[in-house]
Order: sequence, then structure tokens, then C-alpha cells
Amino acid sequence: MLGVLAVVLVALSPSFGRAEPSGEYRPPLPPDALTTGCYPLPDGVELDFSYQVRTDGDVRGRRQLVIQYNLIDRDEALRAVVRSFTNAGFAVDTRAAAPPGDEGAVRTFALARDEETVTGRVIPMDPLTDDQIVRGTIELSLPVVARQSDDAVCFDVESTKRFSEAEQ
Repeated sequence: MLGVLAVVLVALSPSFGRAEPSGEYRPPLPPDALTTGCYPLPDGVELDFSYQVRTDGDVRGRRQLVIQYNLIDRDEALRAVVRSFTNAGFAVDTRAAAPPGDEGAVRTFALARDEETVTGRVIPMDPLTDDQIVRGTIELSLPVVARQSDDAVCFDVESTKRFSEAEQ
């Protein structure tokens, strides 16, 4: 009798409190901070390389945007980010306080369009392994932009990457 009861319990056990497999094992990811329209890049600028936004915020009258680039090296990341801005009408800023150039492994640039100025630093990760996806960081100093929408996503720090100082 005990054996029959054990067989019945084993046979019915999948229906007692077990979750049905859904195939959805990843949590929902927040949208890309630069594509929501909440805090856009300057008009016409679109980044055409793989990246993720780490932080975005306003510091001393400038927007400080930090992104990480993937699967390309430092020099290609520099060319790609500069190309993204020059395609939107920016050019090398001859008025920049420090000329673009090299600071060891770090590459710097300064661009302008009318009165808008953009400066940046491309910083490779070191050491870097062959199988590493994230290859470095790009720090951008941009004109401040106001929130462009009252959509709920624009108030979500996980989406905008506009963390308070305590969260950084």
C-alpha cells in the first residue's frame, strides 16, 4: 500500500506547486537611455556602434555622458564617435582649450557646431582579454539638455542612467 501511495505521489508531483516553464529567464531590460527621447544627443547625432550607457547627468553646467563601447578597439571607437558627430554637422573645434590628442592610452577630441561644443575622451580597458565584449569607455561632455518628455520611462533612473550622487 505504501509503495502504491509513493508511485501516485511521484506521478502527481509535477502538478503540485511547480512553475510551468515559460522560456523567459531574463528580467526585462530597461530601454537604451539614448533612444527613449528623454535626454537625446544633439540633433542629428546617432551612435552607429555597439555601446551601453553607464551614467548620464549634468555637472557644472555641462552634460556628462559615460558610455562603454563593445567589440571594437580604442581607435575604431574614436573614429566611430567622431563620425557620429561629424555626420550631424560637427567639426573639429579649433577654439578648444586643450587640443585633441593623446594622453597615453587615452584619446581626446573636441568638436563644435555653431555654439554647441562636445569634448570627449576614449579610454581603453587595460588589461583586455580576447573574449572581452566591453573594450573601453567614452566620456562625453555635451551641452545640457532638458528632459524632453513626461513619459514614465523618463523618470526611471534605470532607463535614463541619471543617478543621484548617492547611487553612483
